[in-house]
Amino acid sequence: MKINLKKRKLNTHLTLGLVWIAFGIGYFLITSENIYWFGFGFIAIGFLDILHFLYDTKHQYLIIENGVIKKNFLYGFSFTNEIHIDHIKEIKRIHGDFILKSGNKTLKIEPDVIEKESLDQLIHFLKNLNLPPDKNFLTS
Repeated sequence: MKINLKKRKLNTHLTLGLVWIAFGIGYFLITSENIYWFGFGFIAIGFLDILHFLYDTKHQYLIIENGVIKKNFLYGFSFTNEIHIDHIKEIKRIHGDFILKSGNKTLKIEPDVIEKESLDQLIHFLKNLNLPPDKNFLTS
């Protein structure tokens, strides 16, 4: 199961990338100095934001498969962003975020960046985990 990001979150990276590239091109058109690395820097930042948009579009926010919940990050280590479903001992809500805890790992899920249909699927999935009501805020 794939938990999708909101379109607004995705489009923010695309828009910022295009703006940075426009700044870089504009810098080349406006400046008469030989300090070209500013323009190249803006363009590089723009391409990185567009790369982030493409990565997020393909991989989305969470993937639940093979007994593992994996949070996708372009920057980061994958082993720190996943938790085995069988090892989840508690699900809490802190400051609007879902916190999944196992024996030695914690996974923070931000529901604000998840599209509505995917959030409903995630909540349904988390409700159906075999956890006592005092360890799963969704069942109480």
